[in-house]
Amino acid sequence: MMYLRFILLFYIIINAFSVNKSPALSNRSLLPLRPETKINEDKVKDALESDSSKKSTSRDIDLNIKQVNDVISYGLDVQVIEIIDSLRKSGDGEYNALLEKRLQKTFNIDLKRAILDLFLSLQYEGGIDASNDILNNYESNRYPNDLINLAILYLKKLGDKNDLKKTLIDILENKEGNIVAIAAYYLGELSSPEYSREMMNVYDKYSNNDGVKSAILIALGKSNVIDYVDRFYEISIDSYENPSIKASAIKALSYLAPEKITENAHLYLQNNNNNHNIKLAIIEALSRDVSLKSKDILHDFLRDSDANIRIRAVEAIKEHNDIDSKEVLIYKIKSDPSSKVREASGKALVDMGSGYEAIQKIVFDFSVESNFKFIVFSYLLDKDIHSARSIALDLLNKENINKPSKFLVNIAMLFASKKGNFDDFYSKIIESQNMNLMNLAIKGAVYNKSALLLDRLKEIKKTTNSEYLKRLLVNY
Repeated sequence: MMYLRFILLFYIIINAFSVNKSPALSNRSLLPLRPETKINEDKVKDALESDSSKKSTSRDIDLNIKQVNDVISYGLDVQVIEIIDSLRKSGDGEYNALLEKRLQKTFNIDLKRAILDLFLSLQYEGGIDASNDILNNYESNRYPNDLINLAILYLKKLGDKNDLKKTLIDILENKEGNIVAIAAYYLGELSSPEYSREMMNVYDKYSNNDGVKSAILIALGKSNVIDYVDRFYEISIDSYENPSIKASAIKALSYLAPEKITENAHLYLQNNNNNHNIKLAIIEALSRDVSLKSKDILHDFLRDSDANIRIRAVEAIKEHNDIDSKEVLIYKIKSDPSSKVREASGKALVDMGSGYEAIQKIVFDFSVESNFKFIVFSYLLDKDIHSARSIALDLLNKENINKPSKFLVNIAMLFASKKGNFDDFYSKIIESQNMNLMNLAIKGAVYNKSALLLDRLKEIKKTTNSEYLKRLLVNY
């Protein structure tokens, strides 16, 4: 809301101080405004604080808010979309009722999408009727899949789930094409065991649409339909079935009986020539089975030639929270040829709660490149600020702060713009003869309003010849 008011006040003040003009509204439309438009907020505030203009400005604000209301009601679609962009940034719901009316009237797909997306972010229920209308009339209006997806997602979050399931089943049973796969996907997301028979009947009907059949199998698995475990297993081992369908059957089984996949993992791989989709489905099943055999197979996948398979194996190990695999992941960090696998392994260690020791080993290993260390350290800082600070202090004890490494400078840059108590870190690097490192310490101490370094900052302000530091320390 504040963002919109600043935009409006900008035009008010232009008019108020124009030569030979009274402070009236501009005849020019206030919108559309480009997102990159710069507003001098300080000048706006100063003008508002002027005693002579307080009353007139207040009246102008009311008038211009009315003008925004008019734009939402009667303006061009592109103008309303720009207002919505501002509301999304501010999180303001003041105009929801007007936007709801505009949503009901508009035929513009972009505007429908923008309003629904805003309502979803604000958790405002005023888009339920419009979302239902999109699902009921998507064929005649030729709505794109992304708008249909958004309408379903909106109803899933804010509408009646049982009514939505009925609509989706109707689509599943009576429509053709991609919309059927979309309906099946959301039936799975909603968990719909009560419609399992209808879904399986549609599966048997779709002989040539693998996308729909795959979506139905996975939806049944997510819906925890135990009655179809044997059917899924038969599909997964059917030598005449398409590999993508078999992979979906394996995924369905992974929700119901993951141990069944673990027991037959090598058989699946042999019978399907190590098919990529089959591998991914097996790994997903293994992620839900914490048995020793499952862990062993995941370690085998860490040696796969495909980096994407290795990444998925790392993520499955993380799902297990398998601390025993820590050394394996540290090895992957240091030795895997793929930077993405190394990064996934480092983040997995942090997420599994073994970040301090593991990341410390990486930080002090000179064979690991600086950029990679920085990526993993940044992730640790976001997840576990205490461990990150401890590692940074350990690094200071090992480095010459007067000739800092690139990695240490990068850490200082992080700490200079991160909220937290880093006084112990700042107090050491502020004495560095390296100007870059010292400046970062000062910047961080100012940013976090360091009490420990207050006297030191005042001293630096008195003695420095740097215009940059004088500006930085203006309040000291």
